[in-house]
Amino acid sequence: MISVNSRAVKLAKKLVSDPEGYKVKVHNVLGANVIDCGVEMPGSWRTAKLMTEILYGGLNEITYETFPEMIDGVYYNAVHVYSDNVVLQQAGCNISGWELKPGKYAPVLAGPGRTLARKNGDWFSKYSDYEDKHHEAVLTVEMGRMLAEEEVEELIEAVGVDACNLYILVAASGSIACSVQVSARIIEQTLHRLHEERFNLDNIVEAHGFCVIPPVIKDDLIAMGRLNDVLIYGGQSTFTVDCEDEEVEKVIDKITSDKCSMYGSSFKTIYQENGCDFYRVPMEMYSPAKTVIINQRTGRVFKAGKLNLEILAKSFADTK
Repeated sequence: MISVNSRAVKLAKKLVSDPEGYKVKVHNVLGANVIDCGVEMPGSWRTAKLMTEILYGGLNEITYETFPEMIDGVYYNAVHVYSDNVVLQQAGCNISGWELKPGKYAPVLAGPGRTLARKNGDWFSKYSDYEDKHHEAVLTVEMGRMLAEEEVEELIEAVGVDACNLYILVAASGSIACSVQVSARIIEQTLHRLHEERFNLDNIVEAHGFCVIPPVIKDDLIAMGRLNDVLIYGGQSTFTVDCEDEEVEKVIDKITSDKCSMYGSSFKTIYQENGCDFYRVPMEMYSPAKTVIINQRTGRVFKAGKLNLEILAKSFADTK
């Protein structure tokens, strides 16, 4: 059985072995390796690439490219992602649904270490009996400060490995590393919608996609807004499936962001209108801008949604 932690930890160790080259800092907290990838340290494009590949369970590489459309007269970078073990990588590792301590400023975690912790309420745990038993683990945390000792202690207990074998990568929303790894969630953004619309995930063969990477800004609220806007308005996922066409036809027109009643507003505005509570934002809003589904059984290509450069331009221009 594939061990996502075994593969991902090898990537995390690259950061530990060359912190100056990656522009990160490694902290020993209660014996665990807590790596600042974009809080007090700047991180780098190389750091962002490694962090994203860790979130993909060490199973696929990512690449950078130029986003194919100009946004307000500017060509921005984009991330191109590939996923060959889609449900394991995206729902098992990449999804950011584990709140360490529920609350407005709760650290949100992701990473292969989730497969060791197997949190209650995690739909992947209900869907799959996969359980990584590797003796090392790696997690990522999106937050604007480094973890406190009690938070690290909780993670050590949750994943059940020796502290020295735990690697925790931390990056703020307004960092290069976080900007890239969130944009790289374009496949996961689609997968959870397919799951919610009851598409049989066993039909998925592979997935790939691209998403524009937003310009970084240190303000957490604005950065968070831009990170969601690029998925909602500036990313395309492509899935290859093997099933009857009717199964695709049932879901294709339900899983893109333009089907949500709040479509057309920036995510920051939507977030504020819903009391700054992610869970009050309609689930349909957490959808990709555009989706393509290729059915290899019949050769048909289904598509839905659209890129919205106008909203992206407004989002990138917002600095207040």
